[in-house]
Amino acid sequence: METTRSTPETARSDTGTARSPAVVATLSALLLLAASIAGQIAAGADCPTVPPGLVIPLVAAALLVWRTNRGTTGLALGIGLFIGTGAILTPNTGDHLSSGDTTLIASTAAELVALATLVIAGAAATLARKGARH
Repeated sequence: METTRSTPETARSDTGTARSPAVVATLSALLLLAASIAGQIAAGADCPTVPPGLVIPLVAAALLVWRTNRGTTGLALGIGLFIGTGAILTPNTGDHLSSGDTTLIASTAAELVALATLVIAGAAATLARKGARH
């Protein structure tokens, strides 16, 4: 009869897909951002044929799921800052919020919430991953 021994290498708990709350919030914010852009398109907002505000967060979310490290969390933070700056500087956001169209107002408000969450959670996830090796 063979007995097995537990060593530190075999006894460690490997959670596999477990992610920190900051990474989960960053991923959620990326998905909410993409969904809010889709909502704006559905409400009739003027968008390019391939809307970058929809595609870029989805690609970043896929990268974050595939490989969670400081680079991908930093990329998500950069996207939040880049798209957030664009949302603040262009008149479209104000036009959408004052349009009177409930769907457009709600999706634009969701976009702003997603961007704020993305910047805060992305910064927290990036700083938390500073010492992590993956």
